Amino acid sequence: MSGYLDGDTGAQCHQALRDGRTLEDVASRLHMDTEYLGRLLQLPTAPTASDDPDGDLWATDRLDGVL
Repeated sequence: MSGYLDGDTGAQCHQALRDGRTLEDVASRLHMDTEYLGRLLQLPTAPTASDDPDGDLWATDRLDGVL
């Protein structure tokens, strides 16, 4: 699998995403991995809990008792 997506295909992918299709759907139609297509389209990645150095992974357990 190459690291290239031609301009027309990229534009069609962006338009499909704007029209409400999911990245997973577009990737499956192109027979590509979802994460790989997201990188080719230069889409922002969702932050993970490990990206937040001040994040508390167990905060929900503590807060569940408060509610």
